Amino acid sequence: MALDSMRGKANPLLEKMSKPFMRFNPNTLTIISFIFALLAGVFIALSGRVISAYFLLVGFLLILLSSLLDAMDGFVARKKNINSKAGDMLDHTFDRYSDIALITGFAFSIYGNVYIGILALGGVFMTSYLGTQAQALGLKRNYGGILGRADRLVLMLLIILIEVVFPFNYLFYIHITPINILLLWFLIAGYITSGERFIQAMRDLKHMG
Repeated sequence: MALDSMRGKANPLLEKMSKPFMRFNPNTLTIISFIFALLAGVFIALSGRVISAYFLLVGFLLILLSSLLDAMDGFVARKKNINSKAGDMLDHTFDRYSDIALITGFAFSIYGNVYIGILALGGVFMTSYLGTQAQALGLKRNYGGILGRADRLVLMLLIILIEVVFPFNYLFYIHITPINILLLWFLIAGYITSGERFIQAMRDLKHMG
């Protein structure tokens, strides 16, 4: 999907939506976005154990709010001309904590698998690491590949709705659920994306001499 590569095209929409958020400090938006992601992970982990799919829907709403604020923090910082390296560090740090909260929530839910979730986290973290490591070495930050952060968030929202409509089932004694399929995709696509970013970075570094 690579929605991260379409960031520029989203600016007109963010412009229209940003007015209510301009009064806030971007760092505040970053922290609130993480809190929503953390709560989403908790509700998703409890779904199916407490109040069935209703907690999944609460998780859906919280991920939606977290994603909105995550898109807004950097945009507001640029609009107010207060973007900084410290703010960028805060944003990326809390993005990773949000990834942990959400994927852990899916893995520990009744619909997920802890072992697949651990491997999926590895794929997601390597994807993010290779993207920012390129920038640390003097290249442009790499948002390329088939599984960027925006892709993950959209897929999470979509899979939650599918899970609510088509609850978990067993096929040949294997726990087949939309959420487990999501985690498997994060695992596979995460390592593919990190590999793509590694190869691209190595090529660019060779050209730099």
